[in-house]
Amino acid sequence: MCSVTHVAAGAVIGSLLGSSPAAFFVGMASHIPLDVIPHLDFENLWVDAALTIALLAAVLLLFGLSPVFFGALGSVAPDFENLLWRMGVLPEERKIFPTHSGLIRHGRARPARGFWAGAAMAAVSFAIVAVVAIMGGSRS
Repeated sequence: MCSVTHVAAGAVIGSLLGSSPAAFFVGMASHIPLDVIPHLDFENLWVDAALTIALLAAVLLLFGLSPVFFGALGSVAPDFENLLWRMGVLPEERKIFPTHSGLIRHGRARPARGFWAGAAMAAVSFAIVAVVAIMGGSRS
């Protein structure tokens, strides 16, 4: 899944949990099923990185250092090794996250289908976070 979708799903996880450490680790664990679902990854490293940083900053500004932020951060954290690999800093054989190392198959889709799957998942995730925030459960 592109990093934006990981951030969105992690924010949902954080909005439903009352603990920042739990949100971070459950967010990190959520990275696996999201990577397994057929999806489209951004080919442009810098676009993906810029969108991810902007989205994490927005979540931080809206929710502070809350479980929402830590869920989002945890969910996207495994992609840091992909960033290092794509920059040529980390050899592929040194990747350790299961869906990045090949231990668990990483899903792929044709561009149109993968884009819409990720966009729909991100939209639904942010809608859930908004509903939880409106109901008063977003800051801990």
